[in-house]
Amino acid sequence: MDVRCSFCNISGTDTRHIAQKGELAICSECLSLVREILEEFSVSDASIKKGIYCSFCNREQGGERRVFEGKSINICIECVNEIEAEIKKEKKGHQLEKETKGFSSKLESILYTRVKEGIRQISAYEVPTLGYRIKLDGNESPFNLPEDVLEKVLKELREIQINRYPDAQATTLRDKISSIVRFPKEGILLGNGSDELIELLMITFSGKTQRVLYPVPTFSMYRIISVALGLEPIEVELDDGFDIDLKAMLREIRRGDPDLIFLASPNNPTGNRLSDERVFEIINNSTCPVILDEAYCDFSGKTFLPLIEKHENLMVLRSMSKVGFAGIRLGILFGRPRLIEEINKVRLPYNINSLTQKIAEIVLDNSGFVRENIQLIVREKKRVYETLKLMGIEAFPSDANFILFRVSDADYVFRELANRGILIRNFNSPGRLKNCMRVTIGKPEENTEFLESLKDIIPALKEREENIDDKRNKTP
Repeated sequence: MDVRCSFCNISGTDTRHIAQKGELAICSECLSLVREILEEFSVSDASIKKGIYCSFCNREQGGERRVFEGKSINICIECVNEIEAEIKKEKKGHQLEKETKGFSSKLESILYTRVKEGIRQISAYEVPTLGYRIKLDGNESPFNLPEDVLEKVLKELREIQINRYPDAQATTLRDKISSIVRFPKEGILLGNGSDELIELLMITFSGKTQRVLYPVPTFSMYRIISVALGLEPIEVELDDGFDIDLKAMLREIRRGDPDLIFLASPNNPTGNRLSDERVFEIINNSTCPVILDEAYCDFSGKTFLPLIEKHENLMVLRSMSKVGFAGIRLGILFGRPRLIEEINKVRLPYNINSLTQKIAEIVLDNSGFVRENIQLIVREKKRVYETLKLMGIEAFPSDANFILFRVSDADYVFRELANRGILIRNFNSPGRLKNCMRVTIGKPEENTEFLESLKDIIPALKEREENIDDKRNKTP
């Protein structure tokens, strides 16, 4: 049967795909043209014409639903999004069928037909395993538990019945967190690190467009998890000051109607807080949950947590990993109870083990040392930042427990530091992070050795580069 586009009356070809919905159809070219028009001529709610209905879904224009009026057929932006997703999925299926014919083994067939295409194309999250004396790469706290707190932990751990499942709701721990931050327990969900909570958020809130929006560069797990779940990551570059490019973000919100938006503030790896005004613009112009990832907020002293009461689509993500407890893997999500209730449906049972629950409870009852450590890290960060600047290194201001900086040859500096037993993070890659490196603030003596090593390495690097330039200039 010859299916023709209801807008241009052209039938499908190899380059022009026709998508049928009920008795109507639209070709890929008309679909792209309609999207461009709807995005170009976005209007305010006050000027939207009433009584205009989409011919495909029979829903009226209004609010976020804008309708393109053809000569005799209309289509809304929601149907455009749905049809585009269907076309994309169908094209992937045809392409996969072509690619997977004639495999030489069952294993090869499994790898190329059963593994999601997106997963085949990404790399695993890698943690360096180099030998080191000084570890300044993971944004962890350099301080372990004080002896008195450690003794309390060991005493309580002896009483845990390892043969029994943990408290499935982590009731006591959630009660303590609720009391400390003055937030209702019903609006608190715990995860095996914030990574698990990010995954649960994406599983729960992916029922409309399957799009996840976030600015970059940022925490890599947003992309890895969204691709693993078959969602579409939408990445928008931060501006020159590593702040939100508001115009570009709002354009993507209107165009793609994302199911989720992630904003890391302070951001990793750039270290800066995103401006409050731009964050509010994102929250107010979105109809989906906006997740403020505040993993490093303890070092900035600022949080959006109290604003959940005012903004019902705002959720806040926290972690205990950055302030001294990376080993227990505990993430905390705050949000309106009705949203938390939906996420809790897909949380795996007993996801917070008994050891983590007990250690976290003890730490929260004896948290004075944590505040002291945070204050020391903030003071040390100021010293490291000022010293880097005095050395002529481009260092970026930070509200976190690390500093991003740029050198002329990051790979060389990374190797030289590693040879001295000092491990930091090398972010060198084409684009915004070219020759950028990130150093976590450690103990004072660790920071001093890092800085003293750089004072030797940077002059050697300059001399090396001058010799290379001289050789190039002498080459006929």
